[in-house]
Amino acid sequence: MRASGRTNRLRRFALAAAVLIVLAAPAAMSAFTLPPTVAGVAVYDFANIWEPATISQAEYTINQIRTRTQAEVAVVSIPTGESAVSTDEARADALLIMNTWGVGRAGVNDGLVILFDMDSTRAHGQIYLYTGSGFRDRYLSDSEAQSIVDDDMRPKAHDGDLDGSLLAGLSDVDHVVQPNGNPDRFGTTVLHLVFAAFVLGIGLLALALFLRTWWLRGRDARVVLIDDSVLLPAPPPGLTPAMATVLRKDGVDADAFTSALVDLGHRGLLTFTETGTFSKKVDLVVPDPPLADPASVDARRRPLGAAEEILLRTIGDHAIGGTVTSAMLKSGTGKKLQDGFKPAMGGAALASGWFRDDPTKIIGRWVGVAGALGVGAALVFFFFLGDSSDSSTLIKPGREYLAVPLLVDVLVAVGIAVTSRLLAARTTDGAQTLAMALAYRNTLQFEIKAADTLDHAVAKTTSRLPWITTPDELTVWAVALGLKHDVDRLIKDTFKSVERSGAAAWAPLWFAGSGGFGSVGDVTSMLGSISTTAASASGGGFGGGGGGGGGGAGGGF
Repeated sequence: MRASGRTNRLRRFALAAAVLIVLAAPAAMSAFTLPPTVAGVAVYDFANIWEPATISQAEYTINQIRTRTQAEVAVVSIPTGESAVSTDEARADALLIMNTWGVGRAGVNDGLVILFDMDSTRAHGQIYLYTGSGFRDRYLSDSEAQSIVDDDMRPKAHDGDLDGSLLAGLSDVDHVVQPNGNPDRFGTTVLHLVFAAFVLGIGLLALALFLRTWWLRGRDARVVLIDDSVLLPAPPPGLTPAMATVLRKDGVDADAFTSALVDLGHRGLLTFTETGTFSKKVDLVVPDPPLADPASVDARRRPLGAAEEILLRTIGDHAIGGTVTSAMLKSGTGKKLQDGFKPAMGGAALASGWFRDDPTKIIGRWVGVAGALGVGAALVFFFFLGDSSDSSTLIKPGREYLAVPLLVDVLVAVGIAVTSRLLAARTTDGAQTLAMALAYRNTLQFEIKAADTLDHAVAKTTSRLPWITTPDELTVWAVALGLKHDVDRLIKDTFKSVERSGAAAWAPLWFAGSGGFGSVGDVTSMLGSISTTAASASGGGFGGGGGGGGGGAGGGF
């Protein structure tokens, strides 16, 4: 008993000394350094607003909390000396106490500061409960802390019962700080689990539907072997150069658009005029009437694809005086032309019977699903998961249950977006036609590589691909079958041969290069840039973040 009495006297002496240090300092909290804490002491009544019995009961409650959970609670009253104290000032003072004294276990941050920031009357001020990140996560969220302050502590403090205010708040804290966490959160936990399951379920449902679509509609029929035995005197009906590109690439892209443009050009229905040497800028011109040279007339004997007809008509609609200038193309017209061509080509692919679905629609539909899933995940993160406070953590404490479901949704969205092109499945007829197209490609590539001029390549190719009788035909099918770099190289080699020999050589009437015949070798790269738009500038900014890891709530009385 005597030892216990001496210990209590020492504690009271140390506390009194700390109080004297504080009272001797300037009035505002920011104007003095907090004294060191005293071992075994959790309540520091620097403003002298509580009765000894209240302090003793508060110490007992805090000791019970620490014994069963190891969480630490510091109760402090501060005489600011100010005529009025704001909630922001109280929060800053509570955070200073938390950081200076290190309330809570290191790495766990399970500390709580209960602060009474008193004004010069010491009858009014602010109450603030500042929680470490671990304490907030496990026991007391900001909204729960605010409820304790507003419902139980401020009313008593406003009536002048500061002792009752402190004990009521500590009683609430004692109730929620349990070994298994806040016992009142069971219903909230169930809601969290339901919400997490809902978020996860959306992603898994999208994945299941995508896989089901792929299983039922997205698997190609077996492709027959690529062999010259599938070669025919002419391409199968409906196999235009653009359609061959779609078959080869499982979708309608910029290459299919380029193939359609070159097809229109070699038919004499469209011409291209380069506007600058090595500038890769080209004007589209709709000739009236179409070109009458033998190669163009011969090419027009074969039916024009439905999508290509729509593309030609659209170019005419945008043309001014029969011309769509390179400036117009770069300012957005080129992209509009390609965007209009895609659905028309997709519909033609479905109508051909070579695809199970419109490749443009089915891919676009699932890319849209992926985008919606990604946007939904971003919204959930922004409103529910992301920590926008001064905390250094990315996720709000207590919301970690959403991290895995959102990650799954994002991965599913990315996976669907990347693999959606696999849904453009060919039918058996489509697989057979693709095999023919690939055989054409092998033959054409071999002859182009072996030839030193275009005329030489045509002569060699005609014996195996009878419909390729002109350099124009060879060029358009080389582009369609993915050999545009090969044919560009051959055109340039032809030009060099002409320069050396001085002999006449083929030059396409549908392309006029400002650099002369040699610039024809860059025709496909020029046409491939038609659908691009001018780059848009983006602004800069600055970023950063704040420190801290806790939160809290408070209010005046």
